[in-house]
Amino acid sequence: MAYTQAHLDALDAAIAQGATRVRFADREVTYRDLPDMQATRALIVSDINKAAGVMPRRARRIQFVTGKGL
Repeated sequence: MAYTQAHLDALDAAIAQGATRVRFADREVTYRDLPDMQATRALIVSDINKAAGVMPRRARRIQFVTGKGL
């Protein structure tokens, strides 16, 4: 399924209201809890970005080495 901005907006509105039920067009989804909704939101954002050609940012790890011998 290709998600749209409208899907994301509907989910964001439900999260903001504290609701666990989201209605979009002719479908209704009931989520268990907020973490479930947040995981779905991350999936939708990822799908929208992928469709738009936006590449996800990679996390960078920086390691600082201190001590003798440097």
